[in-house]
Amino acid sequence: MNIDRVCIKGLFNCFDHDLRFQSGERIMFVSSPNGFGKTTTLNLINALFNHAPSSLVRAPFQKLDVSFNDGGHLIAEKLPVDESDYGDHLPVKLTYNRDGTHETFYPARVVIDKNHPGILIEAIEDFIPVLNQVGPDQWYDTETGAKLSLADVLEIYPDDLPAELLPEVSPIPDWLQEIKQSIKVHLVDTKRLSRISQYWRHGRSVYTTHTINHYSQEFASHIRDSIIEYGKLSQNLDISFPSRLITRHQALNDSVQNLRDDLEAIDGRRSELENTGLLKEAHHSPRVPNLELLDKAQRVGLAVYVQDAKEKLAVFDDLYDKINTFTKIANSRFIRKQVAVSADGMSVTQRDGTALDLEKLSAGEQHELVMLYNLLFRASKNSLILIDEPERSHHVTWQEKWLGDIEQIAGHSGFRAIVATHSPEIIGDRWSLVVELQNQDNS
Repeated sequence: MNIDRVCIKGLFNCFDHDLRFQSGERIMFVSSPNGFGKTTTLNLINALFNHAPSSLVRAPFQKLDVSFNDGGHLIAEKLPVDESDYGDHLPVKLTYNRDGTHETFYPARVVIDKNHPGILIEAIEDFIPVLNQVGPDQWYDTETGAKLSLADVLEIYPDDLPAELLPEVSPIPDWLQEIKQSIKVHLVDTKRLSRISQYWRHGRSVYTTHTINHYSQEFASHIRDSIIEYGKLSQNLDISFPSRLITRHQALNDSVQNLRDDLEAIDGRRSELENTGLLKEAHHSPRVPNLELLDKAQRVGLAVYVQDAKEKLAVFDDLYDKINTFTKIANSRFIRKQVAVSADGMSVTQRDGTALDLEKLSAGEQHELVMLYNLLFRASKNSLILIDEPERSHHVTWQEKWLGDIEQIAGHSGFRAIVATHSPEIIGDRWSLVVELQNQDNS
């Protein structure tokens, strides 16, 4: 399921906007003068799909209608202000229409027991690691970049906290859960170079850190996880090797040429993985000098070895493709610098081989790496990426190449993107992808 269209009514009580993807396209540009609601529109979509009803209540809109390619509609409506008493529910209604069915959900107010606030507040970061507390009733979500109140936290992450720490909160209906699982929405906002990292509860001042350093650590974590998976699979294959050797012996159908081609491909793949930092450099076994001289038992052994090696190395396929794309694009942009990724994370060296601290990169270089990481590692098939002003700190020549990069990555990863921009260079000659927000006064 994909999002095809987003309609907003009563934005700032002034504007109606209609955003739709062109047929067969994965990218939509949103352009307008300042003040027409480009950023607010992205934040609204993010709040709806990441289930932040309190954020919808605070947002300046009347109705948000999202159309899917299967004919369904998810609608968020602000209820009239003269109906101020909604009891246990927020003044927001969510509706899902599809194939004649009609589902409605009124998000509940979160009622917090003030007699025991410390138990819940102190425990939140322990149970939800992506949240950093930055105030007595405020958290920073490191995944979405949003600042959340305690009510927001309880509405968005009820499944991550033990029941005894939660007030009574109405569960999210199954149909809304299914939509959220089908379409992941990720916002890349304009403050993407920094992250709030200091905890309020420790009594120290809040400060920001460089996102690029955090992503470097995530790179290292991705690689470590793949290496662990590789090790576990290798161990299991080694244990089952004798039985598979016998089974393969009974059904041997490998030509000498196939074995030779497979061995060369495996050797080449190992070299690629070593160069990308996914495998440590190792002493490779010498090539078999003449496969024609091998007897049947030796060929069987080689055939099983080839099968195992392919299965082991396949663990790295997706990560290798992403890292390779990341470094290829980054190094085509950078001048006199080389970007690499290894089990230690991301690194940048100057032309003379001197290592450069990541935070010492220019703002434009950091924007490039942070954007690439978001597109490659935080986007998945059927996800929607919301990008605010990708042109920030980018020279015109980089802006002109940006669309080609994102289309290449989107085609590989299968995501769609709504991009808010002021830059004609970002758009290039693809004005058919642009939705111009109109100056329509509805008051």
